[in-house]
Amino acid sequence: MKLKCVVLAVCALVGVASSADAQYRALSLSKICPKTQAAGSESSTIYKQSAPLRSGGVGTPLIGYRKEPTLIFNKRNFSGSSFTIYDSKGNSLARCPYASAEGHAGRARCTAQTAGIRGAAIKNTRSARIYFKISKNLCISVPDAGRCVGSVKGLCNQLIK
Repeated sequence: MKLKCVVLAVCALVGVASSADAQYRALSLSKICPKTQAAGSESSTIYKQSAPLRSGGVGTPLIGYRKEPTLIFNKRNFSGSSFTIYDSKGNSLARCPYASAEGHAGRARCTAQTAGIRGAAIKNTRSARIYFKISKNLCISVPDAGRCVGSVKGLCNQLIK
């Protein structure tokens, strides 16, 4: 009987610790991203899981695609010269430098591979959702790192996993 009580007490403590850990992680993301907007029309952004690879600059022949995530800004709602991608538990997955984008306010162009970012998010959280921190108080939420939001160009008809 005494052993049964000890086992139940330990199980109860483990259960409490697990839910406390989950609450801490949720608070962690909410501290990182006090305000979140969805990629697309809500945030005036376009998310692409790939980017064209050209032989030179704009207007030169397309020779393939880089499977690297890009968040394109249609308005200047961002600050800083680099943006961090987080998973839904607040784990940092990649950093993306600012780059100009013809016809847009700018972009976060990552050099990390889309499949690696998506895989890490799924491993950490069981979800492919990622968050771009674009200013002190704002993150842009992308429902699946392997799928485009707001674009049909390039590899956007495919899931990159």
